[in-house]
Amino acid sequence: MQILYRNSVFWVILTGMVLFSGCKTFEPVPETFLPLTIPEGFSIDTGGSEAIESWWESFGSDELNALIKDAMDNNFDLKILKAKIVQAKAGVEKEEASFFPDLGFSLGGQKKGTRVKETRNSSSGYDGSHSWNGSLSGSYTADVWGEAEAGRQAQVLTLKAAEQNLRMAGLELASDIAEIWIDIIAVRKKKSILNNQIKINKTLLELLILRFANGKANALDVSQQREALAEAGSQVPLLEKQERLSLNNLAFLSGKTAIADIGVNTKVFPEPALLPRVGIPSDLLENRPDIQAARLRLSSSQWEISAARADLMPSFKLTAQALFSSGELDLLFHNWVATLAGSIAGPIFDGGLRKAEVKRVKAAAEEQLNLYAMTVAKAIREVEDSLVSIQKQDDYIKLLEEELSVVRLTLKDAMVQYQNGQSSYLSYLIAWTSIERLERLLVGEQAIVIKERIGLHKALGWKPAKQD
Repeated sequence: MQILYRNSVFWVILTGMVLFSGCKTFEPVPETFLPLTIPEGFSIDTGGSEAIESWWESFGSDELNALIKDAMDNNFDLKILKAKIVQAKAGVEKEEASFFPDLGFSLGGQKKGTRVKETRNSSSGYDGSHSWNGSLSGSYTADVWGEAEAGRQAQVLTLKAAEQNLRMAGLELASDIAEIWIDIIAVRKKKSILNNQIKINKTLLELLILRFANGKANALDVSQQREALAEAGSQVPLLEKQERLSLNNLAFLSGKTAIADIGVNTKVFPEPALLPRVGIPSDLLENRPDIQAARLRLSSSQWEISAARADLMPSFKLTAQALFSSGELDLLFHNWVATLAGSIAGPIFDGGLRKAEVKRVKAAAEEQLNLYAMTVAKAIREVEDSLVSIQKQDDYIKLLEEELSVVRLTLKDAMVQYQNGQSSYLSYLIAWTSIERLERLLVGEQAIVIKERIGLHKALGWKPAKQD
């Protein structure tokens, strides 16, 4: 009987192995059609060198380097993304666990006692017994159709996408910190210019009052100068607000709540960073972390289709169990019964549940395909926008500088004519007001020049540094 049992088990296992080896797994069909056309080149070629990961070091500012490093270590968004990576790694481990058999055990004991009194006058008797029981059980579901492998691949790709999301967030954070740093320098330069302008306006007002007292100026000239002084003074709170808001934002991005912990002492703009080589649009597919993340999510969704299709097929399962029981604990493992079984289970009618899931994941994959295409198109547009903005901003700065030079000459002529009585003070005041406006405007536009270059680095992305 024992020999027959062993032979039956042998033939069950052998038959299962033959069936398993003859099955074909479901593998995803890679999506080859991308619903957009990638141009061969960008409209403007900057020349320059390759975009690098730590592009901000080209500014040569230890202060900026320290601010970015501090933000990279303490930023809340980065910490959240790092936690998501840990979750994704755990998801991979959970999927890999499905390749191994489940093993379990149980151990218990029972004490039973009975007290019996047969007659009124007789003494009661006690009958007690002990029993011990245990079991070992195991099961294994063969991944015949590749459902478990498809789930694992989907989770692995989700993990890689999470890592690319972290890279992209780091790139955006560095750009944000650098731009805010430039904004703070700009607003402080504007404040310095404005304070000097207010000082000059006060001096002009005093001179006009003196001239009015001597009959060389009229009351309208004094009133107009008072108005110019008031207009310049009204700009101070706006610049102070802008500076404080920028410091608050910088503190928040650095994971802090007090601006006292933020040190920004630089007073002059750094030299604009050299423009990186833009290459060709297809380079973005490798350099932009958000594009790589979108592509990985697309591949993950295709593996989910494979898992859903495999779920339509029957499953093959092997189970084994050993039961132990005895009245004595030391004899427990001498009394046992073992069973080994194989089973095939599959859906007959589920109301269309599994087919609906296949339809759902196919639609989800279509969504990811279009998201991928949109991410690529957006990246190309961002680079083109940056190139055009840099070119036109440089042209605008040159024209502003020319305008400022012309207005300064106008101011000199207006002063001479006013002193000679050939024109009113209003002509001089208009020229002086234009200079005040242009000087502050030029500082803001110079800041934009630097920020546009920062934006180009962000738009181009970067290849991760090679590990030695």
